[in-house]
Amino acid sequence: MKNRATNFGPLEYWIFLPPVILMLLIVAIHFGGLGTPLFLQLNHISERAGDFIWIGLTTLGDGLVVCVLLLPFVRRKPELVWSMVLSWLLVALFVKGIKNLINVPRPLSVLSAADFHVIGAPYRFNSFPSGHAAVAATFAATFCLFYKQKWLRALLVVVALLIGLSRVAMGLHWVTDVLAGFLGGWSLAILAYPIAAKLRFGVSPVTQTIIGVILLAAAVRMLFVNHTDYEQAFRLQQAIALGSLLLTAGNIYRWRLSASGSTSDSIGKLT
Repeated sequence: MKNRATNFGPLEYWIFLPPVILMLLIVAIHFGGLGTPLFLQLNHISERAGDFIWIGLTTLGDGLVVCVLLLPFVRRKPELVWSMVLSWLLVALFVKGIKNLINVPRPLSVLSAADFHVIGAPYRFNSFPSGHAAVAATFAATFCLFYKQKWLRALLVVVALLIGLSRVAMGLHWVTDVLAGFLGGWSLAILAYPIAAKLRFGVSPVTQTIIGVILLAAAVRMLFVNHTDYEQAFRLQQAIALGSLLLTAGNIYRWRLSASGSTSDSIGKLT
């Protein structure tokens, strides 16, 4: 039987570089007084892309949507799933804890609505850090820990960056909110990786099945209930849920075929 512990390989050195870069950027923007001008510039430039693009990207950073994206990997990549689940738990504590602790005002509470473009609900408080950015960074970092393909890693990082940019484009977060979300999400994914390797019960079939049932229920709910604040995103949300359900159904079908084949082989040997 394959030793699943080998799937938790050693951490590569490059994985620690993004948090360092993000920390330096946060410090430079904060102490350089660049927060407001950088926010306004990025918000105005991104307005040219159109609201639909940014709504779609920000939907990809929604916590429930990202959870459903993980559904096809349940029991197929148990180490990845378990590490991701632990990462999300840590990220939830990180984001909610800091938001409630310091309650940084959002751009709409500081600037005039006439000065920048706002998409969606006019949120005014709990700006720091960006939860969407944290979730996106966690997803990207965890997949980078388990998949070595450079093109996939680059794609994941680019999509995460665009999700973060969408929060500025929609007028909901300062740039430092997004960078802090990236910093927390990426760092906590690194922290969760060795913890997941130690807590082996998370990769067991029983635990994976429980996780799968929860994610399955979330995917079914997403087919009928708009989880986001944007009506334009409902079709995308439904497409993601349906795609995850179809891929999962395909996995289950292959498992049943494999189990059936193994049973037939065993009976054949007995006869």
